Amino acid sequence: MKNRNIWRNIFNGKMPPPASTSGEATSHFADDKTKPESSEVRNNNILCSSTSRYLIQEVIGEGTFGKVTKAVNLITSKDVALKILKTEDTTKREIKMLNVVSILDPVKKSVVQFLETFDHEGQTCLVFEKLDKSLFALLSERQGMPLSLSEIRPITHQLLTAFDALKGIGVIHSDLKPDNIMLANHLCEPFRVKLIDFGVSFQTSEDTRGITIQPLGYRAPEVILGLPISEAIDMWGLGCVLAFLYLGRHLFADSEYQSMKGIVDMLGQPADHLLSAGYYTQKFFKKNQHWDKPIWWMKTPIEYLLGTGIEPKRWLSPLRYLDDLIMHYPDMEEAELEDQRAFVSLLNCLLHTDSEERITPGKALTHPFVTMVHLGDETDTSSYIEESFENMTMLPVDHLDEELCPDGEAKEQLKVGEPSVKPPSVAPSCVSLVSVKIVLHSADGQEAAAVIDTTVSDVDAASPAEESPDEDPPAKVKKSRMRRIFNFFGRKIRTLFGLKKGE
Repeated sequence: MKNRNIWRNIFNGKMPPPASTSGEATSHFADDKTKPESSEVRNNNILCSSTSRYLIQEVIGEGTFGKVTKAVNLITSKDVALKILKTEDTTKREIKMLNVVSILDPVKKSVVQFLETFDHEGQTCLVFEKLDKSLFALLSERQGMPLSLSEIRPITHQLLTAFDALKGIGVIHSDLKPDNIMLANHLCEPFRVKLIDFGVSFQTSEDTRGITIQPLGYRAPEVILGLPISEAIDMWGLGCVLAFLYLGRHLFADSEYQSMKGIVDMLGQPADHLLSAGYYTQKFFKKNQHWDKPIWWMKTPIEYLLGTGIEPKRWLSPLRYLDDLIMHYPDMEEAELEDQRAFVSLLNCLLHTDSEERITPGKALTHPFVTMVHLGDETDTSSYIEESFENMTMLPVDHLDEELCPDGEAKEQLKVGEPSVKPPSVAPSCVSLVSVKIVLHSADGQEAAAVIDTTVSDVDAASPAEESPDEDPPAKVKKSRMRRIFNFFGRKIRTLFGLKKGE
């Protein structure tokens, strides 16, 4: 009940007290088949697996499906998180999904490391690496003070990397919320995060159309309407999380009607062909009896009440339109304002009402907000830009070229050309003009190499015959930006290894 009240408060735009960091999971899979009564696990109890012994230190979270405790492995002396499950069906599903996800590198792919499972007096126990605290708890500690864009960017990059990896193995998380994004060690590695809780995850091969998944406030329109479900629902959830981190409030309400109404008011009504295909469209929309379009009209609160018997909750959205976010913090320097525009562009891509048009995690990793290409002006030495690059140095080494230059010296590599495959059609605000990949290496005390790989869209990648002399200066500007990024990481590496310039 306590956790339910906490989530009710946060869905209504209020930050909870920094007490519990666990959230109620949302699942269509559970049917309340609880396990037989067994002795309650308490502090200082010792639980044994076939290879380890765990001393329970404290309960750090409790929800519908079980509790999470902090424990120490008495064999290795390492801290772990031990999850004790209550229900049989969710236990089998979670273990199945954890085994699927465990093929991913937990460091490079920013997913929690699953260590082992065992039974204790009829209860299934799952052992994970011990992490720090959730983003939910972080904002609670900050008394609701939102994060800056320079702090949100590394979180965005890591979550996109995680979802890109999950997409590659055909897994949908379906329960993204601030409570399920954990900081690894915020004191030593600020904003290093990992995705946790695969208890209601499922594979893309499963028939899940029409099911109830995702927490309200993070629920994609295709889930509400009963349309086919894909990995795109996690991208919608990510957009909602990022907006929450920046605003300190939720974009959408914790009731289905107000959530759908907020989507329509802020982002526009889903296309008629989507509404016509939805299982639950008539719950929220009515057929247009006139000749003019659209075919569907959103029901009024009274019409929804008469049709369902459910009175919609009152909800005041923090924004009228998503683009209004650009002026949400008017007193900021030009570089941060440009960053804000890039952030809103990414949100528009993540919160597309058509799942087929929604940006994929792989494409989002090349978005200007993530690559920071708009912050690469070598003449701008503002503290905001320095902070932005500084925060990105904490990212795990992932999808990076494992090559080191033969002579151990840093090199810069620029690739500009037309892509062999035209990218999928997306909204104009979603087009990523330049993507940057920064690669760091270290071996035998040599200075790390930084490889900067740029990719331009088919708008920029004109053939030589089509290029005019007037287009040369922009190319130089891009190289200048790349040089700034290269120089920044060069300084960081020299500081890290105590090298002098030129060594």
